[in-house]
Parts: sequence; C-alpha cells; structure tokens
Amino acid sequence: MRIAIVNEHWDAGAARCAKDLAHGLVVRHEVRYYPRPDETVASLCDDLGRFAPDVVHCHSYYGSFPYDLLATLSHAHRTVFTPHDPRPMGTMETACWDCTESRYCLRCPIETPIRRSTVVLNRYLRARLAKRRVHRRLAPTLTLVAASRWLAARLAATELGRFRIAHIHNGIDLDRYRPADHRTDGAPRLLYVAHAGPGWSTNPRKGLRHLGDAFVRHVVPRWPHATLTVVGEGLVPNHPQVVPAGFLAPEDVPRHYAAADVFVAPTLADNLPYTVLEAMACGVAVVASRIGGVPEEVDDGVTGLLVPPGDADALGEALVRLLADPDRRARMGAAGRARVEALFALPAFIERHEALYRDVAGATA
Repeated sequence: MRIAIVNEHWDAGAARCAKDLAHGLVVRHEVRYYPRPDETVASLCDDLGRFAPDVVHCHSYYGSFPYDLLATLSHAHRTVFTPHDPRPMGTMETACWDCTESRYCLRCPIETPIRRSTVVLNRYLRARLAKRRVHRRLAPTLTLVAASRWLAARLAATELGRFRIAHIHNGIDLDRYRPADHRTDGAPRLLYVAHAGPGWSTNPRKGLRHLGDAFVRHVVPRWPHATLTVVGEGLVPNHPQVVPAGFLAPEDVPRHYAAADVFVAPTLADNLPYTVLEAMACGVAVVASRIGGVPEEVDDGVTGLLVPPGDADALGEALVRLLADPDRRARMGAAGRARVEALFALPAFIERHEALYRDVAGATA
C-alpha cells in the first residue's frame, strides 16, 4: 500500500506515534511522512495528488496546518484521523480534557460568567462552532483512531460519534526500553519525565508542582537524602534535592529509568502518556494520576498506584508506601514489564494499523 502520514512540526507524543508508524510501515509499504520543510497546504495537497496514497493518516496536524485541512483530505483520499488530545473538541487547556460541555462550550469554566453564553465574547465557543462546521463537511468514509478508550468515549460523545472510531493503544520499542539492574541501596530516587521540546519552560498540565509539594512535605521528612530527578522541564521545584536533568534526546532517557526507584506521573490531564509505558517497560513501579487513559496503562495495585489528580497529599502518601517497600516495588516493576509486553508492544501497534488501513482502503493485501 501507499500510505501518507501527516503530522505537525511540534515534536511531542503525536509526532512520536506518527514517526513510529512511518518507520514500522516502510518495511512493507511505500510511506511518505509530512510535513516536509517549509510545507504549505498547497504543497502538501499537490504532493499527495502525485503520490496517490491508498490511505492518508492525519495525526495532530492542526498544530502546523488549518484544522479544516481534514475536510479537504477526507474528500480527496481515504483518510484516518488520530487526535492525540481534546483539540478537536476544545483546546489544550486542562479544563478541556474532561469537560462535559465540549459539545457547545456554553458554560465554559475557563471564561468569565459574562462571556460564557455569548458567541461574540466566548472565544472557546467561537472556536468550537468553527470546528463543528468542519466536522459537518467531513467525508462519511473518515475513520478516527483513539489511543485510549477514554478518548474514544470523549469523541463518541460529540458530533464525531457519527464516524467509525477504532481503538489502538500506543506501542513502544521494548528493546530500547527494557529492565536494567536497579540499585538495591542508597537514597531513594524518584523520576519525573515530560517529553517536550526546548521551547517549553514548563507544562503546568503535567502536574510537576504537585509532585514538588508531595516530595518536600512527605518524602524528604522520611528520607532526608532522597532525590527527585526532573527530565524535560525548564522550571523545577526550588529544592536542593530536586535534580534538573534538562531536555534530553529520547535515547538518553532510559538510563534515568534504570536509576529510579519509582516513576511519578502527576499529570492533571492526559490521554495515554508514553512516559508511563516507558517506565513500566523498564521495570519501574509507577505512581500516577487516575486521569484520562492512565488507568488503561497502570493496573492499580499491580503495576503501580493511582491517585487523584492534583492531590499532593495522596501522591506523597503513595510514594512513601512504595519507597518503604522495595519488594513490592520489584513485583510491580516486573508486572509492569509483562503488561507492556502483552498490550503495548510496538510490533502489535504497527500490525493493528496495517489491518485498519487495509480495511479503510478496501485492499486485500
């Protein structure tokens, strides 16, 4: 098959998903990845016309192109669309991820009361209505892919529910992310990772400030020499035992998992974060927020512990429990690796997309 993959320039989780697909598919198919340098809507559409793909797979392309490009592509080609966040229903604001008003944004909690119910003043309602107009123009053959059942349900609850919605979990490279010899002595080490480009100084949605509170108020009093390593954030909690590792290339991250006793994902809103899967694949016990698709990754009490998002006390108590019980951490780490092997392996991720493309394109091989 000829497969075109369209993403955005921003190099985050959506780009990783799209690039993993491209690298895995190119072994058996002809694949083109967009955008190229200086890509425009016109150059993209022209090149797709010459390439004549059997399937066009759009990811979070709307970071680099207008959202209504999806309508154009869906009528010109058999199209698959994977949203990696709630932007088709709202914005990247934390309040949009689980908002029950995403159908119309009439009572948007982000807006002031005087703006909420007016089309002119409510910027979120204006943007939502514009997206609804795009959705009305989409070809009925469009297929959506959700990485989590949580996001699939969010999509189905909107006007996008009239389209086919497939569920395919993200997959990761189990050779790159694998268990290593963990330390059995020394001060406890916690690890926080947020994959983002160097243009970010911090991402409040990932909940690092709540982890900082939990670390200072619960972990340090019990283990005065404990450390918290922060990867991928420019602004870190102001404490001498918080270690800023800065922005790292993906190949440099596994060594930090190998050194960690517990991986912490205190996110306030998320879909299916790769970092949780990476930690589990490396055999590290996880403490994470019970939010979005995270409970589909972490089997609570088996591969890690889930806590309410934004609750620093619950987070701190969970960390203390795991740090005090190395045998339990080891069992959770082994169970996490087994869970990733069974549900989130990269080859299965590629194969499920291949099957979907064949179905969408009407191909037999």
